[in-house]
Amino acid sequence: MNNQKTISSASENTIKILVHYSEVGLKGKNRGFFENKLKQNIKLALRDITHVNIRNEYGRFILNIEATDKLPQIVERLKKIIGIAHFNVAYPGSTDVENLKDQVLERIKEFQFDSFKIQTRRSDKQYPLTSVEVNRIVGARIVEALNKKVDLKNPGMTCTIEIFNKQIYFSFEKIPGLRGLPVGTSGKVVSLLSSGIDSPVAAYRMMTRGCRVIFVHFHSFPFTEKSSYYNTQILAKKLTAYQYKSVVYFVPLARIQEAIILSVHPKFRIIMYRRMMYRIAELVARKENAKALVTGESVGQVASQTLENIIAISEVVSLPVLRPLIGSDKEEIIEQAQNLGTFQTSIEPYDDCCSYLLPKSPETKAKLEQVHAAEARIDNWEELVQNALRESEIEIFRFPEQG
Repeated sequence: MNNQKTISSASENTIKILVHYSEVGLKGKNRGFFENKLKQNIKLALRDITHVNIRNEYGRFILNIEATDKLPQIVERLKKIIGIAHFNVAYPGSTDVENLKDQVLERIKEFQFDSFKIQTRRSDKQYPLTSVEVNRIVGARIVEALNKKVDLKNPGMTCTIEIFNKQIYFSFEKIPGLRGLPVGTSGKVVSLLSSGIDSPVAAYRMMTRGCRVIFVHFHSFPFTEKSSYYNTQILAKKLTAYQYKSVVYFVPLARIQEAIILSVHPKFRIIMYRRMMYRIAELVARKENAKALVTGESVGQVASQTLENIIAISEVVSLPVLRPLIGSDKEEIIEQAQNLGTFQTSIEPYDDCCSYLLPKSPETKAKLEQVHAAEARIDNWEELVQNALRESEIEIFRFPEQG
């Protein structure tokens, strides 16, 4: 079935959108909280396009859209709302099946197909006909009028009829959403965001678990160019499309790195860099009332991500460190970055603060006593950490962007 044909045809008439949510429906007594957050997020996502009225109906939302001429844009926005399992551009149908079959016929004529099936979901058990009976009556009308073949296993067109709360809606396309939990239902986390491939994917995965993500980006300007800074701004804007508002701390790490380079054996530099970054990220988390840190680490991917080095780095913080990519391989991460639209920005050339004066042979299996001894050689590192946080630049990104 042609997506654009469905959207174009629907936009010429008054339509509704039926939104089916994912894990929200399993939340028991807390379900109302999750539903309300998803409803808020839908309104935020569409606020620059149209006012939308949303009502709850038997485990789904019904969206009444005023700007039907903007339906293609609305559909694209709904595809990116975390918490939606799928949605349908739907038409109100008559509860009289004799009228309903003619309504479906008139709409289905707009599409080209060789075979079809009717799929009825009857939540309203007081409706006098069963799902199978509705399927048979409506399907027979289409066969009679259009001479089309019924194919229940691999149809060229599926018409879904939903019967609930004394209402009937029918639609011709099931549009997948992102599933997951609505952003804002699981509290706040602080994510270390480089301009590379991994960390944007890690942040997105936490959003799909309902977390609102605050970002911390470390840069080595003026020792390096600001390419990573600018690339991170682009990445933050892309990720904000999934959570509607993002706070980003751009933290200067150059002075800390200078002190490390002057005091610590080269093989421990990357570990020292990361320990200081974790400390600063935790300070940001305390300030923002976030409950955990998030990184894009995957076991064994680079020198700092061996189990020994992960232990040596993360021991400096008391908050949990979440690593949603920890067991993922690079191809899997790249595929998700491509789907997110972050991949092309992440592969642009940039100066990574962690690669600044990186030795040829960094330590891969650090022992804690060696790490502690190395760090003890850095004068006033506590003050340097506090200074870096004070000198941070904070930017706020919103989606949709406000004019």
